[in-house]
Order: sequence, then C-alpha cells, then structure tokens
Amino acid sequence: MVDKKRHHYIPRFYLKRFSVNNEGRSLGLYNLNNGKFIQNAPLKSQAYENYLYGEDDEIENALAKMENTVSKMFNYWTEEKLLYPPPVGTNGFKLLKRFILYQTYRTPKSGSYIMESLNQGLKTFVKDFEPELWESIKDSTLAHKNPVLMGLLYSIEYKNLFDFLDCKFLVNLSVLPFITSDAPVILYNQLMEKAGNYIGATGLVAKGLQIFYPIHPRLMICLYDSNVYDFGNGCTNCFSTQSVNEIHQLNGLQLINSNSQLFFDDSVSESYITELLYHFEEYRTTPKNINRIINQGGRKFFFISSEAAHIDLDLTFFKLKVNPNDYRNAITPLRHPSLKRPSVK
Repeated sequence: MVDKKRHHYIPRFYLKRFSVNNEGRSLGLYNLNNGKFIQNAPLKSQAYENYLYGEDDEIENALAKMENTVSKMFNYWTEEKLLYPPPVGTNGFKLLKRFILYQTYRTPKSGSYIMESLNQGLKTFVKDFEPELWESIKDSTLAHKNPVLMGLLYSIEYKNLFDFLDCKFLVNLSVLPFITSDAPVILYNQLMEKAGNYIGATGLVAKGLQIFYPIHPRLMICLYDSNVYDFGNGCTNCFSTQSVNEIHQLNGLQLINSNSQLFFDDSVSESYITELLYHFEEYRTTPKNINRIINQGGRKFFFISSEAAHIDLDLTFFKLKVNPNDYRNAITPLRHPSLKRPSVK
C-alpha cells in the first residue's frame, strides 16, 4: 500500500531554511517558465511530483530516513551556528556526501538530462554505425517510465564518485543572500575553465571538480578537489566573504542550473531577480551533450561527454595549486586513479 503520494525532490527541511522569516511556512519563488515572482508561496506545495520515485514507498522511505539524520546536521550548522563540517573520513562526512550525491540525481531536471543524453547518443551512434536503421529511428524518441528513479538508483550504486573531495563552509557576510533552486547542487570546475577546455569538466570523477550547495541564505557547503585548490587560504573549517559580486555569481549558477524555479527568503526582491536574469539567463541555453564518432588508426570510437555552462567564475577564496596550462587540449583527467571503471573483458 502506498502511503506517500507526494515525493519531494527538494526536502522540505531544506527549503525551510529559505523560508519567510525563517518560519517554515512560505518562501519566495520565481517561476522561469511564466516569469512570475511570488513573495509568499506555500512551502509545502513546492518541489514535489506524485510517485516520482515509483509507485511504492521504498525509495521515499529510505530517503526520508537519511533526511532525518541530515536535517539534524543542518540544524546544528544553521540554527546553532556551529560551523564545523564533519571531518573527512568520518561517518558524518560520508553521509553528507551521499546526501548531496542523491540530491544531484533526484530532480526532474536530472531525469530530463539523462533522457536527452541517451536519445542524442543513440541517434549519433546508429547514424554512423548502423546506417540501415537510421531512417527507421531518426524521428523516434527513446522513453523511460521513470528516468529520475533510474538516475537516483545509478547514484546509489556509485556512491564512491564523490570520493577524494574535501568539505568546507562558505559564510556569506555580504548584503546579498544566497538563493537556491529546484536543482540546487552546482557542479563546477575552475581548473578546466582556466585551461580553456570544459568538455567533461563537471563529471563526478573529474579532476578539479567543485560542488556548491547553499543550505541557508548565509551558508554554503563547498566540496572540492584539495589536490587542485586551496580554499580560504588554508582555513580549517570555514571562510567568510563580504563580496556581493562573489555571491551574485554563485546565485547566477543557481539560475543557470535550475529547471524552472528559484527559491529564496523574504530579503530577496523582484528587482534583484530581474538583475540576475539580465546577467545570467543567456547561459541556460549552453549546449551540454557531446556525441562524436572519432576515426583513429582505421578504427571508429564513440565519444560521449558533456560541456556544462560556465561563466568565467571568479572567487577569491579558491586558489589554484596546479598550472591549468598542463591541461589544455586534453580530456579532463580523473581526480584519482581508483575512480576509473574496471575494464570490460
């Protein structure tokens, strides 16, 4: 028997931290599809779909159990203001990484991207390798009953993909609050951006990967490749910034990554959302899927990757420890050799 029809892909405990007056009942919302700004939208009605994770309660109950523990961690950081991320290697750190990984894949945007990638990849492959089938499938679309669940199950199976990342907090002391969205986990890579080659740069195993995840208008979790970056001049737990420009850029990444909705507290005005759109809306159209047939040594290879939007991100608290010129004109390398998939024999 199904008890939970509404499956929230952004947990309510998370959205409450962006609520009006921090009361947990309503929050600010901007809908990109219709351009509508709402200062007091009902929080409980946001970021859910019916039976998103299947027509039973198994996945929803498992996520709820994890969210219950993670919400206590978030409360510790955002309400009690004790800004000590769990040490690398601890169970708390492993749980936090797993929660963020699942959040990356549990949204409708993730499901749409998976299906878009599969369709483009299949058609590119068939057109070159099986031309006799091309006419029969070129106008067809590959479909899956539940692509969000497919992506989420993939992330559960490969929960090691966030290994070899450190965790620090960014405290926002500027006059501008963080906003969030219906796809709040941002993947970025300043190393490969500065190298001038962003293909595959935001893959989960990529060298130089950065993850920005705001959990409060004043607090952001940053996961990053510590072999590539120094964060906050060697700070132990957290670093603070008063830079409006830096917060504006990070908010811009929320806009770019969102599916259709931005969320924020009552200190965000409609005029600021208009300014955010002016600076960053154009990046939402950046092509992402890359499917190519490569001829090499008389053999054909199918190359599939992606190129996510990037904005020449400038953050003073991230300093490169390696030379980006060493990675020009190269496929983004792995963060660690152990992240390589075993060869299929």
